[in-house]
Amino acid sequence: MAVNTVQTVGNLTISFMHPLISGGAAITLKGFKMEGDIADTTQQMMNSKIIALIGGDTATLTNNVKAGKLTLNAVRTSGVVAQGDIVQLCDLLQATPDSSGGVMVFSWSQNAATVTKTFLAVTHESHPPLKISGNDIPTYACTFNYADYN
Repeated sequence: MAVNTVQTVGNLTISFMHPLISGGAAITLKGFKMEGDIADTTQQMMNSKIIALIGGDTATLTNNVKAGKLTLNAVRTSGVVAQGDIVQLCDLLQATPDSSGGVMVFSWSQNAATVTKTFLAVTHESHPPLKISGNDIPTYACTFNYADYN
């Protein structure tokens, strides 16, 4: 029998908490288009590396580093961080000296269950300061670094 997956897309919630932003209160991020990629993550470094040795032998190195990059594709919304405008949040984080990082939580429904993924020590890496599109709303790639996730 086939295995089928049912996942909703309209109930995705992404929240961000940072001690220097909105008094540390959770902000629900907004401005994500229904179609297209919303979030993408990449590892900072490989968890396994094989070093080839003369004679055909190998040495394998492993680590448990889960750090990486998280890119959210969003549009400008209200221009107010507390209302979830992620591009405005990036503008604010870019100008804020950060010595703590934040927490970003993703929550969605899949197969009648709520799935949650939490990213820790989240810091702003980069985002474009301005994008303008003709007859469309421009999408900003907002990139963050994270130290760990669970």
